[in-house]
Amino acid sequence: MSTGNGEDPQQALHRLQELIRVLDAHPDPAAKETTRELLALVLDLHGIGLAKLMGIVTAAEDGTSILARLVEDKQVEAMLLLHGLHPDDLETRVRRAVERLRPHLGVHGLRLDVVEIASGTVRLRVHGRGAAMIKAPLLWMLPGEIEDAVVEAAPDIEKILIDGLDLEEAAAAVRAAE
Repeated sequence: MSTGNGEDPQQALHRLQELIRVLDAHPDPAAKETTRELLALVLDLHGIGLAKLMGIVTAAEDGTSILARLVEDKQVEAMLLLHGLHPDDLETRVRRAVERLRPHLGVHGLRLDVVEIASGTVRLRVHGRGAAMIKAPLLWMLPGEIEDAVVEAAPDIEKILIDGLDLEEAAAAVRAAE
């Protein structure tokens, strides 16, 4: 049985999902509840310790630069997000993700803007040449790429809405051009 030490984070997440499925399939409700309570307690204890650690880092003379370096590491950033301790708020993380997408989208004559962030929902708008002018493979992949980038930066959001990409209209334009 693996303890997760030294594992690739993706492998560890995959194993965690497997274990959750095994737990969900367990026939004994008391065993399920005890296991879930144990896991919640361990996570709470880790969260408390991590919060104290973040307080120490923040209070340090160069705390801000240390925090910036910490969140550059994907594993550390994921852990901070899990415990609600990420030093950047949701809006900052979403806007940073949008900024990272701009060069890729700009190559295709597109611009992505944050319209609104409220109640766990992020509303974005794609501007630029019409969707009908974008090659079909990019058009079909674009919403997923945008969502993946935003969710990676802000997994605590509940919903992403992307305005300005009318896939049905674009599909009709592609069919008409054929």
